[in-house]
Amino acid sequence: MGRTCRGICIMHKAESVPNKIRYEIGQKRCTFCGIFLSIEDTRCICCKVVLRTKARGKKN
Repeated sequence: MGRTCRGICIMHKAESVPNKIRYEIGQKRCTFCGIFLSIEDTRCICCKVVLRTKARGKKN
């Protein structure tokens, strides 16, 4: 079974904020759908992909 974006995630799209603080305020990114979500789940409600909770390119 392949993953597909069914458009359900658009209803839970997070408000726009500066990129550096998105993860700090609890927003999560679905890499498959390509949007930030404001939900408590660890998986996207649309495509069931595990949501990203930390920035990829964070340098020490």
